[in-house]
Amino acid sequence: MATNKTQRGSSGYLPEELIREILPRLPPRHLLRCHTICKAWRRLATGRVLILDHHARQPAQPLLTVYPFVAPQNNCLEAVDLSTNKRRMVARFVERAPRPLSNDAAANLVYKIRVALMVHGSCDGLLLLSFHEAFFVCNPATRQGALLPIPYNGFLHIAGFYKHAASGEYRVLYHQLRYNRVEGLQRKYYVLTLGSQDARNIELRTSSAAVGVGLARRLAGSYNRPPVLLHGSLHWPPQQSQNGNILVFDPAAESFRCIAPPPVALLQRKDHDTRLFELEGTLAMFCWQQDARISDLWFLEDYEEANWVCKHRVELPVELVYEPLPFYPVIPYQEGDMLVPEGCDTVLHYDKTGKLLGSFECFVLGLGITPHVLKESLVIHEFLHTQKNNGGAGEWFSEVEFADGLPVTGMPF
Repeated sequence: MATNKTQRGSSGYLPEELIREILPRLPPRHLLRCHTICKAWRRLATGRVLILDHHARQPAQPLLTVYPFVAPQNNCLEAVDLSTNKRRMVARFVERAPRPLSNDAAANLVYKIRVALMVHGSCDGLLLLSFHEAFFVCNPATRQGALLPIPYNGFLHIAGFYKHAASGEYRVLYHQLRYNRVEGLQRKYYVLTLGSQDARNIELRTSSAAVGVGLARRLAGSYNRPPVLLHGSLHWPPQQSQNGNILVFDPAAESFRCIAPPPVALLQRKDHDTRLFELEGTLAMFCWQQDARISDLWFLEDYEEANWVCKHRVELPVELVYEPLPFYPVIPYQEGDMLVPEGCDTVLHYDKTGKLLGSFECFVLGLGITPHVLKESLVIHEFLHTQKNNGGAGEWFSEVEFADGLPVTGMPF
């Protein structure tokens, strides 16, 4: 029946224009339930324009890797709602079969806390993760995912996860040390397009020979120092292999160059750390020192001239903890929010000026505050497969179980 009014239940109606305003504001799991109301609501709730509008309205929630005290001790992935400072479960990872580890119990525990589950990237609601020897990409909102044909070894590092603007493809940039009798030991760079079974070995196009020499040394892994996508290019925090400069990768040309960071970032002191992120549509960098508990917030006001301006100096009223894990005591996110661990069971939430906005407790055996965020999306991708959470042989990866997104009120799972 042709009408601009959509039936609701057995009686009454809502104007379609009003429904289009309501649906993008619903949490993802509630929007999914709208599919079952009637055919008209399903048509509206699955429209691509509405789905993209819904994604744009979702908050960017920092991701935590958690290893709980309680049995079974499964690695968990959680997200933090910065508006309420509450944690919610995203997924847990279950070892279906025991893996051989070393005879050192302490080393095994550190491995399970720090290495077993890692977040390597986030893009448009997709997460790039690794669990033990497997790399995979997943969409927690749609409970879909796929294993990636990336060999897992200690000589391979994920450098970036991004959407290629021209093709719309999602791609992974990684590098690996390879040996052959002719070239010897060399670092090779690869680009894998999601949905493809083969990665491309890319030629290192660089703005100078020095940039190429630095790339041959290494490029920091994206699990703890991810790049920022801005102006169509990936930007990595200052790299020691690039003499302290910011490395930039142009995905269209697949070329590398460098830009200068703020002068203070070139000090390369052991007690000095930097974090790169986007703030107000501009490249921004936090630079802080452990001994002074001071963070400087710099903005790249003139991108072409690499002109940095320090706009905020923040003195945090807590002692920054470098040991035990996590090694990085302050993690900034888009808009300048910072998460700072206090002791072993509390995480503090500050804004870019150093104002305390709240805190949350984490009574767990191991906690990793990652620099990655989840901004949920209900877009369906052909290269992903649905997960039934039954651990069966037909699953694309039987060791992942997606959660219902409810808040964590006690011990996870």
